[in-house]
Amino acid sequence: MLFTSKKRAAVVGSAILSMAVFGSFSQAHAAVTKGSHTFKVSAPSYKKTDRNGTFNAQINMGQYVGKKAPMAWSFTTSPAVRAIAASKMQCNAGHMQLKYHDKHPDLKVNYVWHSTVPGNAHNKKYTLYGNCTFRVKVGGKTGTANLGFTFNYSLFDGISKSAALSNGAEDEATAYSSDLQVDYDQ
Repeated sequence: MLFTSKKRAAVVGSAILSMAVFGSFSQAHAAVTKGSHTFKVSAPSYKKTDRNGTFNAQINMGQYVGKKAPMAWSFTTSPAVRAIAASKMQCNAGHMQLKYHDKHPDLKVNYVWHSTVPGNAHNKKYTLYGNCTFRVKVGGKTGTANLGFTFNYSLFDGISKSAALSNGAEDEATAYSSDLQVDYDQ
């Protein structure tokens, strides 16, 4: 969803965005992600666009057959998010299974945030997560936005001993999720 909080937000899509969000501020975490993308030689990339932005990821599977591989990824905010931003973003990314962290304290809201997660082994399930905070102004109201995403993935090169990895259409559709929460100033 574009805007969420403990109480659901109302979103009016027009040239001037207006919304009402009430409730307390909490970390955006996009925890609804249940599916997973499997990178393969025949499918080395992933792309998903939603109301909050566009997420891309890729692994050169042919170059890393039987070896740990780096996963390059990027995230760009959507025009709707850029329209309400009133400051630069502070962004952090991390990983649930690998020692990986990426931190940027001062990114322009239209910056293509990119990084690489090293050391991804084949036939293991992974979760990458990211979070950006920034000031917003919507309909004369100011506040702090918290934009988070999660991406679940695995690698299969077709040669390494295979584990049972699901890769159905439903898994692909829910491999990535993002969430934007706004806490308005009083």
